[in-house]
Amino acid sequence: MRRLLPIVLILVSFCGFAQTSPTPAQTLRLARATYEQGRLHEIPTQLSPQVISSMTSKQDKVEAYKILCLSYIYLEEPEKADEAMLNILRTDPYFEINEAVDPAEFVALYHTFRTLPIFRIGGKLGVDASRPNVKENATAGDLAGESKYKPMIGINFGVFGDVPLSERLNLHGEILYSQKRFGLNQVFTRFNEDGSSDANFQNETDAIESQTWLSVPLAVQYKPLKSKSKFNEKFNPYVSGGVAIDYLLSAKITGEQVRDQQSSVQEKSFDFKPSRNSMNISLMAAIGIKLRVGGGYIVSEIRYLHGLTKISSKESAYKNQEITWELNYADPVFKVSSLGISAGYIQNIFNPKKLKRRK
Repeated sequence: MRRLLPIVLILVSFCGFAQTSPTPAQTLRLARATYEQGRLHEIPTQLSPQVISSMTSKQDKVEAYKILCLSYIYLEEPEKADEAMLNILRTDPYFEINEAVDPAEFVALYHTFRTLPIFRIGGKLGVDASRPNVKENATAGDLAGESKYKPMIGINFGVFGDVPLSERLNLHGEILYSQKRFGLNQVFTRFNEDGSSDANFQNETDAIESQTWLSVPLAVQYKPLKSKSKFNEKFNPYVSGGVAIDYLLSAKITGEQVRDQQSSVQEKSFDFKPSRNSMNISLMAAIGIKLRVGGGYIVSEIRYLHGLTKISSKESAYKNQEITWELNYADPVFKVSSLGISAGYIQNIFNPKKLKRRK
């Protein structure tokens, strides 16, 4: 029994120490009460770095750093107040002040720090419906009417990023793999000596042009709504405008021709990259929303691209002799415009710091 007595005493002492040691939550409540009582000199001891690091709740850590920051402000220790504010922003980059409740000194200190993300980066996937804007027609046969074009769906995907300039203004850039596709229908006839068309003769060409581009859109995004409405805070609607610079990777036309009085031409592909300009520039306009999720945003956007550059030229109208002879196709001079929708996710990257004073 005497041998067990020292062990029992040690266990009792340990249990008593464990019961008397305050938990991080208790320490935070004590610090809160100490601050409210104005005993500011005791706060740094109660909220030591070891105590705050032991807190598992981000909300508790932010409150602890805030009590420290306020204490250092009133104790006139600006460097330590700066350090506490920086720890708030590092713990919760989305921390926001409440100017109606927070002390003016705390609000003023908050505004001396960089609180916006330094940049955002993410990925996106979308679809585009493209259509040629024909500037000058060309033909290798007797057309019964105008060539008919119809938009077709192409995909685009890649990475994109923002550089926030203010709470309402962003610089935006993307690097995308982009498809542009559209269909073509031409009906050819044969004219009689009196100039009338031969009703018993008709050849019809159906074709699809598919282009792939490496696209670099550059834009400025602006949030037009300044209000603190629930819709604005949740969806962050924006408008944007800019340019898209594209480099051609490939272009081909796949088509067939149904002929009267002779055998038809089965579906066949023709390489058209040599007949296309390698660079394309478009004006860009878009509207979108950014739905806050986790540490970033789900971004959804509707975008219109208006082509400024002619994709083809007069000189290339009959450059591809194979398609000219087999499908009676001659290349018109045209630009390409498209309307698309996309969705993606973009992550905020923060690096809070004290802003330098302007002299």
